[in-house]
Amino acid sequence: MQLLERIVERIYGETDFARSFATSAGGIVGLVLYLLSDDPVIAAFSAIIAFPVARLGASAVYRRVSAKASRHEQEAEADRQFAKLTEAERIVVSTFVASESCVLTWGEMNRSSASSSGVESLSQRGLVNTSMTLDGMRETFVLDTAIFDAGVRASRRPAI
Repeated sequence: MQLLERIVERIYGETDFARSFATSAGGIVGLVLYLLSDDPVIAAFSAIIAFPVARLGASAVYRRVSAKASRHEQEAEADRQFAKLTEAERIVVSTFVASESCVLTWGEMNRSSASSSGVESLSQRGLVNTSMTLDGMRETFVLDTAIFDAGVRASRRPAI
């Protein structure tokens, strides 16, 4: 009796979606085959075989759905952060978007209409950093990629 209670507790206390789904699918396969064939051995083996197949399928689907939800959540957070930017900061972001890159050299930034206070403000927010080019010859400004993507999305929306 305690063994059965432990099994039930483990099944219903499970937080792994794939395992929970596979347990249910294996149980359903076993029950259906038992009802159709009236043979408990075939039903048990079928349930055991169905379990890993269902778990693999459920795990793959869950990973995809989870990754997509995570991406949407990150995009929504970046859009909220972008909406909070000041006009000077948005001009800096639009400079990066217009250049189609989240990296600008000092020369490109100096030739742009972006204000130094907007750049410094984004830097204080942790959204713009300085870096070096791969050849180590020039310093660059690097915009946070999530904010860059939010700026690209904002630039594609029709103006109201």
